[in-house]
Amino acid sequence: MRQTIASHRSSPRQRRAGAAGVKIESHLVPGHVAEAIVGLVKDRGFDLLVVGFMGHSQLYERIIGGTTDRLVRLAPCAVLVVK
Repeated sequence: MRQTIASHRSSPRQRRAGAAGVKIESHLVPGHVAEAIVGLVKDRGFDLLVVGFMGHSQLYERIIGGTTDRLVRLAPCAVLVVK
């Protein structure tokens, strides 16, 4: 079950993006984060995925695994990682 989050008020970032011709969408998707995002990217046919990088310790990354790393490996499109 996927649900698009509808908001009647736009944030300043959304207004700036809209003025530049960039469309921002928000989605609430159940499941494991990386797999859910990859599924949404495939379903919607996105050609670019922009994700943030948190920067945990190497030990944390080895034990838990990095969501950003998984997205870079699994996404069917280009991935832009922002620090």
